[in-house]
Amino acid sequence: MKKRILAAMLLMLMLLSACGEDTPVETPEPTGTILAQDDNFVVTEDHSSGVTKYSYTIKDKAGNELESAICAKKPLVAEINDDLLGVRFYVNDKTFCRYYDLKNSLISESFFNAFWDNGKLVAYHDYDNGHRMMVRDMFDENGYYYEQDIDVQALSITVTACEQDEETGELHVTYTYGDTGTEYEITLPTKPTEPEAAE
Repeated sequence: MKKRILAAMLLMLMLLSACGEDTPVETPEPTGTILAQDDNFVVTEDHSSGVTKYSYTIKDKAGNELESAICAKKPLVAEINDDLLGVRFYVNDKTFCRYYDLKNSLISESFFNAFWDNGKLVAYHDYDNGHRMMVRDMFDENGYYYEQDIDVQALSITVTACEQDEETGELHVTYTYGDTGTEYEITLPTKPTEPEAAE
């Protein structure tokens, strides 16, 4: 009798576990604290492992995930317009920006030391092979591109100001380097130069 009861209980457990496999499992809620959230992004902070970590998720307008990752430092999200997000990331003493076209599901390259954008173009400086300032299209590799070398005998420069001329579109950039605090200026065009008309 005991054997029959035990066999019946085992059969019921097997049936119950088989039903459980077909039942959808709910996605667990994030364990971290939500720091920033909107329809297209969420940034959370998590201390559960004893080390503070940040995570972010970016979704396009259709709700599809564009990118998700964990960071050591808190990323800053900026809504540039209804269809465009910019995220600034911090790695050691460097910063870089990446842009997300939510309407067309596009992710830009990473632009180190970005200091200006207008929703289509981004301006940044790079010093992998000498210092240079660049302005380029955020997403189109074949779009607008301009670069200018800067003769600087220092490891890094700091952009202190950037103003755009409303008439010409040019960027007037002020930067400094070294310990002197001396400021220098450079002008960067944001559109192709018009060819001179033949006389």
